[in-house]
Amino acid sequence: MGQYLACLLLFVTTSSMANIYWQPIKQDHSGGHGRQAKQFQLKGEQPALNTTIEFIHSDLESAALEQQDGIVTLKPTGKNNYHALIARQTSADFQGLAVRYIYNNGRPVNTSPSDLLALELGGLQITPSPLPREHWEYESLKTYYFKVMLNGRPLANHPLLATTALGSNKVVHTDEGGVVALLIPEDFPTITPQRRATPPAELQLFSSLEKDGITYETSFTSAYHASETSWKSVSLGAGVAFAGLLFGFVVNRRLPEHSRRKAK
Repeated sequence: MGQYLACLLLFVTTSSMANIYWQPIKQDHSGGHGRQAKQFQLKGEQPALNTTIEFIHSDLESAALEQQDGIVTLKPTGKNNYHALIARQTSADFQGLAVRYIYNNGRPVNTSPSDLLALELGGLQITPSPLPREHWEYESLKTYYFKVMLNGRPLANHPLLATTALGSNKVVHTDEGGVVALLIPEDFPTITPQRRATPPAELQLFSSLEKDGITYETSFTSAYHASETSWKSVSLGAGVAFAGLLFGFVVNRRLPEHSRRKAK
């Protein structure tokens, strides 16, 4: 417990909360999942550093992007599968990286998500291993795997801070192959008993490292949803409660009138 608190304090008081990371801008998308323009804000940006942003399509084509009033707008590319939104901040002794993978609908491409994940982005990087399949998305109460690498090489026994926008915090460490297993917590305050009816929350992963006089920081962010187990449990509980009320009403209706009168 003491080691955990020490690691968490180290992350919070040094670089992790200062890392750049992507945060979605809330938009009303009533239909056409994956086909509307999406907006994101780069948080934690340090104005004194050089910032570059690129959007890597699912076919690995890359396009430079500019922020407008601190917001990046991603228009549909017309290409199917995962794309990568990348932000970098650099100086002579600093390299910061923020990555978010975004699913788009469109025409099929000849590349796969594994090709996108195989791209070496430089510096310190957190990579899903693998990405969730189409329509699955990240869910609470499930374990996912991530690889932490420095300039393409896995980092063994390296700490990573996993946080959620709902307040959960956990420090985990990579194994000898640079891979970390992360169980996403069920921390939704309320869950609506219907698939995808509970608004998603944000998963945020941070890591940092100092080597050869250079400070490296990296982040990975993604939305996650309430698990199917959770919303089904809420639905089942509501159903049982309703059945109980209905049963009580039926029994009460069948009792003789004098038996239903309250005792005086």
